[in-house]
Amino acid sequence: MITKMLIEIFQAIVEDTQIKRLLGFYTAPNKQNTDIETLMNELGLNAKQKEEFRKAYKDYEQNPSEAEQKYKYKYEPKSNSAFDKFDAYYQKFEDKAKETGDYRHREYAKYRNQSDNQNQQNQQNQNFNFKATPSAEEKKHCEALEIPLGTADFEVIKTAYKTQMKKYHPDKFSEEDKKKHAEALSMRINVAYDFFKKKFNK
Repeated sequence: MITKMLIEIFQAIVEDTQIKRLLGFYTAPNKQNTDIETLMNELGLNAKQKEEFRKAYKDYEQNPSEAEQKYKYKYEPKSNSAFDKFDAYYQKFEDKAKETGDYRHREYAKYRNQSDNQNQQNQQNQNFNFKATPSAEEKKHCEALEIPLGTADFEVIKTAYKTQMKKYHPDKFSEEDKKKHAEALSMRINVAYDFFKKKFNK
């Protein structure tokens, strides 16, 4: 006997999208004599689709528990996230709506979309704030490290720091005045690097 659950299992395991759609609209009849061939005829499947459907039915008969797991997973949340749970329930009601014509669950989907849009907007705002006009202090530190204003890649800053320290390390200079100048520059470079480490939480 072809049951409602069996229809949903077939919909989960069959690969042909057209068959999936037809199964979604199919209402399982309460008839004891409905078999797989009758079902395929009622769905209006062509020869190729019937062959694929028979294969799916054979797979189901050989290992019904595996097929049921695929069906079960279809409606299981991917994680404990509220959004994943919503998506799982939404899919279940979406499949059910193909039978009943009741699409009220779609009204709730807009809240998911609004939340996604809000999260995206927040991310954009964070990016905008991150790229906002640098302060006078940051400009000074960028000059010390000889990097462009608004540099957002810490690895670039780290490389610039190492380059500048090699260039201006006091030990490289033997003349007293040049050594003192290098010490002052090295101090500025270290202060600048500390500034960016704090900014990037490094």
